[in-house]
Amino acid sequence: MTLDVALIAFVGVIAGLWGLWLLRRRRAAGVLPPELRTAELIYAERLFRCVGTVSITAKVDRAYRNAAGDLILLELKKRRAHRAYLSDVIELSAQRAAVMAQTGKPVATYGFVLTEASDGRGTAWHRVDLMRQGDVTALSLRRKALLTGEAHARDARSLGICRTCPFVRECCSC
Repeated sequence: MTLDVALIAFVGVIAGLWGLWLLRRRRAAGVLPPELRTAELIYAERLFRCVGTVSITAKVDRAYRNAAGDLILLELKKRRAHRAYLSDVIELSAQRAAVMAQTGKPVATYGFVLTEASDGRGTAWHRVDLMRQGDVTALSLRRKALLTGEAHARDARSLGICRTCPFVRECCSC
């Protein structure tokens, strides 16, 4: 076998393996995570309210009930990067508080974020641990205090966050 034929064969094998990997990755992303495969879809695009120390209104994208009777929340996101952000955790945690308050049913301490690439090239699942109820309440009270001027914002951990903040001009720390 000549060097040219061997090189062509090698490139063909690599391209074939890469194609199989991509196909497997796409199929795997579309499959539900193990925790949701046997679960039943209970709520879709439904609004829930929690009234107490703080009032929380949250729209749940999807909620599934597993065999143990717990609800598992799912948030759908379309974005450039396949990753879950802290804002997703906060959103799902607020949903958890509202669902538990309105229904009285147990909701899992974790949830899922399903990201779809903005160019339509694939999806990915991200399991996230949710905040405790007390932390959700504290965050809501802090937000209220910031909006009423009773508290002042702390410096951001990143200047990039400051640059994209709509209040950057009012903030003296940046």
